[in-house]
Amino acid sequence: MRAKYPNADNISVQSTGLRPLDRALDIGGLPLGTITELIGPGVTPISGGATSIAARIAAKVQRQQEVATIIDLSRTFDVYQAERCGLVAPQLLLTQPNTIFAAITALENASRQARFITVVMGSVNHLLSDVEPDSLIILLRRLHIITRTSESAFLFITTPSEEDPFNPLNYPAGFPLSEIANIRLWLQNESWTHNESLATAYKATLTVIKNQFGVAGKGADVRIKFDFGQKL
Repeated sequence: MRAKYPNADNISVQSTGLRPLDRALDIGGLPLGTITELIGPGVTPISGGATSIAARIAAKVQRQQEVATIIDLSRTFDVYQAERCGLVAPQLLLTQPNTIFAAITALENASRQARFITVVMGSVNHLLSDVEPDSLIILLRRLHIITRTSESAFLFITTPSEEDPFNPLNYPAGFPLSEIANIRLWLQNESWTHNESLATAYKATLTVIKNQFGVAGKGADVRIKFDFGQKL
């Protein structure tokens, strides 16, 4: 018999379009009004497994005639690669704020209209290294308010500064993202298939290492085949 979790029966979700992941989450997708953290290796335009997963989810959202937003703080989101994942770039709201404060404002604006919001953070320690503790408290408070009052699914892509995703040193003391995230996904075992220099497919394992709405510890093997298109 499936265990009952608080609010799991009443939570609204956004399907990821990746069936193994939806099953591993126990509730059929990413919960709305909450934070999901996707922890993976450093993202570059050449090796963007985490952002490819985000783009595939965003493409699913677009097919439902909903709005998807990408807030790219690390400047690593590859629009061409995202299009090859099925995302329609002209219909994507993409912003690359210069500061975390501008990102929070962009997040607040997006939360009023977007069904799915991805925040590409990279290393949280590096990103927030120059932010004063008092400002971190304000940022955290604003983040709580934005997510709690929104009907969006929020996906934060991070890169751990330590090898262990459970290590609290991955985050500044005043911004414990691992604690406030409702779901945490750990990206492992990545592999790419190439045709000459062009990636044609990607596969990886996503492990649910935290789940407030279901059982943690479940894994999902995800596979993405990339469309062939003409790069503009």
